[in-house]
Amino acid sequence: MISVQNVSKLYRVYDNPAGRLKEILLRGRRKYHRDFWALEDVSLQVDTGEAIGVIGRNGAGKTTLLQIIAGVLQPTRGEVRVEGRVTALLELGSGFNPEYTGRENILLSGQILGFSEDEMRRRMDVIVQFAELEAFVDQPVKTYSTGMLMRLAFASAIHVDPDVLIVDEALSVGDVYFQRKSLDRMEYFRKAGKTVLFVSHDPQLVQRFCTQALWLEGGKVVMTGDAREVVTAYQAFCARLEDQRLRDAARNGGIGSREHDEILRELKLTGSRWGNGKLRFAHIEMVNQQGETTWVFKTGEPATIRLHVEADDDYPAPVLAVDVHRYDGVFIGSVNNLDTHPQPLPIKRGAQVIELHIPSLTLTHNVYYLSLKAYTKNGAPDWNDPADIHNQMYQFDVVTEQVIHGLLKFDAQWRTQ
Repeated sequence: MISVQNVSKLYRVYDNPAGRLKEILLRGRRKYHRDFWALEDVSLQVDTGEAIGVIGRNGAGKTTLLQIIAGVLQPTRGEVRVEGRVTALLELGSGFNPEYTGRENILLSGQILGFSEDEMRRRMDVIVQFAELEAFVDQPVKTYSTGMLMRLAFASAIHVDPDVLIVDEALSVGDVYFQRKSLDRMEYFRKAGKTVLFVSHDPQLVQRFCTQALWLEGGKVVMTGDAREVVTAYQAFCARLEDQRLRDAARNGGIGSREHDEILRELKLTGSRWGNGKLRFAHIEMVNQQGETTWVFKTGEPATIRLHVEADDDYPAPVLAVDVHRYDGVFIGSVNNLDTHPQPLPIKRGAQVIELHIPSLTLTHNVYYLSLKAYTKNGAPDWNDPADIHNQMYQFDVVTEQVIHGLLKFDAQWRTQ
């Protein structure tokens, strides 16, 4: 559905407008600009019915890439091929006339995409109802709030039956209710065989909605693949950047692009795992009350997590933690030995086994992932230099024959007085 092959985009940056005029008058014999590559050799393949998230810091080139795919910009080099009708939400209000009413702008946006006025009028009531702007649709959009403008733009975009939907962080300005409503509609689109290209700074949202992800940094592709693995790597990079920023601030401030590149090179990631390796997880088992190794438990059943660890040295007070996430990225909870173990949990050099016992697994019927975390000691700077992180690498299932409402089962009793 979408094929991006070695796409690059060059911008000429002038220090002042006079430089552009001088270059024109001198016919390029002297250079008054500097080259800025917003994208460099970016390749991407998105199949029909796939949802792919594009992540990266501000200025990484995400919006430029989406604009090229949408046909708003032309690449300096490379080739882009998109099959089917494309609808893009790139900037709120783009394509809208602020003097027109919401109703007139719906008609205008449809005609830009090739629909007749009669076709858009037939869709009008559905669009207005989805946007929930019945009381304001005949007012000029210049009077709309940012959230109202987003509602109008999103509702107009999804009701023109696009084959490819491109959303650039537009949902971030909406309220939680409309975000969920919009995500449900985007999920419906994906299941209907449509293609969705989605930019967001919310890592959990990308993991929940997208099957694949692309990470851009400085206009270049850093990583592409499974959404959970790419988001994990990106979060590790941001954590290292923040650590570097705090250290620089403690000295004389500032962090340059050269240091960014060094951090990227130093960040040794294998899938969803990273760390300095001084203390590491070699193996993990989940054991039921019969002592059997299993990855399926019933709600309320006790569970033991058996951690096989290896250490390069003796560590008298390490910190071990286990996090639980639901399959869609929702964070359920975490447990660590500092909170539950009154005494230090020393680890000797070599291999040993540590067990975490959970008396009652109160999770509801669903699919979950375990994350493992190890630190050689309690406190800074160790928190910023983990020994071993396994992020959402181990799946286990919880089944139940009971009716349970919400995320977990409460052990409670009712009584009257």
